Amino acid sequence: MRIVVFGAGGCVGGWVCEELSQRKDIEVVACVRKWASAVRVARRGVEIRQADLEDDTKLPAILSGASAVVNAAMPPSSREPDLTETLYLACAKAGVRRFIQFSSAAVYGNRIGDIDENIAPAPINDYGRGKTEMENRLAEAAATSDTQLFIFRPSIVYGPFSEAWTVRFVERVVKGRWRSLGRVGDGTCNLVHAHDVAKAVSAAATADIAPGLHILNINGSDVVSWNEYIERLGDALGTLDRVSQNATLFRLMSATAGVMRMGGRINSIRSFYRRSNGAARAAITNVQSITKLYPTFSELNLLSRKVRYSAVQATRLLGLSPSVPLEEGLSQSVAWCRTHGVV
Repeated sequence: MRIVVFGAGGCVGGWVCEELSQRKDIEVVACVRKWASAVRVARRGVEIRQADLEDDTKLPAILSGASAVVNAAMPPSSREPDLTETLYLACAKAGVRRFIQFSSAAVYGNRIGDIDENIAPAPINDYGRGKTEMENRLAEAAATSDTQLFIFRPSIVYGPFSEAWTVRFVERVVKGRWRSLGRVGDGTCNLVHAHDVAKAVSAAATADIAPGLHILNINGSDVVSWNEYIERLGDALGTLDRVSQNATLFRLMSATAGVMRMGGRINSIRSFYRRSNGAARAAITNVQSITKLYPTFSELNLLSRKVRYSAVQATRLLGLSPSVPLEEGLSQSVAWCRTHGVV
C-alpha cells in the first residue's frame, strides 16, 4: 500500500510519516516543500519528494499508484481552499482511494460547551474562515468523486516537534515564570498528543471504513484548563519561583505586545537591531521578548474559552482511543525540549 503524505516536514506530517513507516505493508512517500525540512523523516528510510502545492505539474507523478493521500501541509489561509481542492481533484483523477485532510477545531470559532461534528462552523478569524471554505470546497468535490474524503479537526496538538503548543509554552513558562494565568487561563485546554493524531490518520488510511464523507474531531482524553496545563508543564520542567499572573496586568501586557507586532514593526526592529549595540540592543531584545512572551488577542480568547470538542465519532469510526496520557506527554515534551536546546 502506497501512502503519500504532503507537509511531511511539519510537526503533524512528520509524526504521520513516522507512524506509517513502522508498518511493513505500507510504502510511505514523504512530500516536503523544502529539502531542509526533510531531515526528520529522512532517517526513517522513506521515499522523499520535493513538492510545492503551488506547482501542480508534479502531482501526477507523485500520486501515481497511491492508495491514500494525507494532506498536512499548511499553506496561507487565503490559498488553502484553492490548493487543497486542486490536490483532491488530482487524487481523484489518479484513482487514489482515500484522501485525508487536516482542518482545525478553529472552524467552530467562539462556540462554548460540548461541541460535536453536527455543530455548524462559525469561524471568527482568517485562519478559521480559510479552513471552513476549504472544507466546503472539498465536500462539494467529493460529492461527485469515488475518492473517499476524511476531514480531521484536531484541537490542541502538543508533544515533541509542536512549535505552537509545546515549544512556545515551554519558553513562556521558563522565561515568564508562569504558574497560572488567573482568570485568563480558566478555559479548557483540549490537548491531543501528536502520536495519537498520527494513529488516527493511519487508521483512516488503512481500515475498512464505510463509504462517504467523514468529518471528525480529534481530541485527547484529558480534560484540563490552560492553567492546569501550564502548572503541570512547569512542574515537569522543574522551573522554580513561578508566579500566578494578575489577569488584568496580563491582559494589558498582551495588548502592549500586540501593538508592538502591528504594522511590521518587528521587522524594522530586527533591522535596527543589526545596526545597534550596547543599551539600544538590550532594549530591542527586551521588546522582542515581550512580543514572544505574551499571547495574541486570538490566543487570549482561546485561553479563556470553556469548550470541549467531542471525539466520540472518531473513536467509534476508527476503533481507537487516545493512548498518551497527559503526564507521559508532558514528560516526552520536556525531554525533547531539553535534547533540542529549547531549555
